Amino acid sequence: MSITPAAMAQGKADFEQDIFIDSEEEWFDIQNRIAVFDKNAVITQGTLRITADHIEVAEQEGNRTFTATGAPATYQQQLDDGSMMQAEAETIFYDEQAQQLRMLGKVKVSQANKEISGAELVYDFATQQLRARRGDDENERVTTIFRTDSKNDDEPINR
Repeated sequence: MSITPAAMAQGKADFEQDIFIDSEEEWFDIQNRIAVFDKNAVITQGTLRITADHIEVAEQEGNRTFTATGAPATYQQQLDDGSMMQAEAETIFYDEQAQQLRMLGKVKVSQANKEISGAELVYDFATQQLRARRGDDENERVTTIFRTDSKNDDEPINR
């Protein structure tokens, strides 16, 4: 797997680690190069962790893609600054070669004091860019919350 310099700056240690998948059941379609992991499936690669009811891994031309589905499927990873990125969605796609995470359906992402929710979110590890979109319903919106630092109630507020 080739890793771009930008990706190395974001989670370098994780992407150099082996990928482990644990589950209660698994089966393989060797001819089509597909592995399926069911019931309490967990992917770990360094600090990257995805949990789901069902995980499918497909390999084509040296690239692996992971599809995790659940109610919800979850993702977490410790970033280089020490903060944790946590997310949940109905479906999480992880493309190992493209270094891209795509989440669909009731997406919620939290990092430090920020939270983003929407119908679709794409995070590119190489460029460290995140794009969120609303769903098909015109009334849906993408919401971002910047949380204020919590202060001790006894401290005076300087304005």
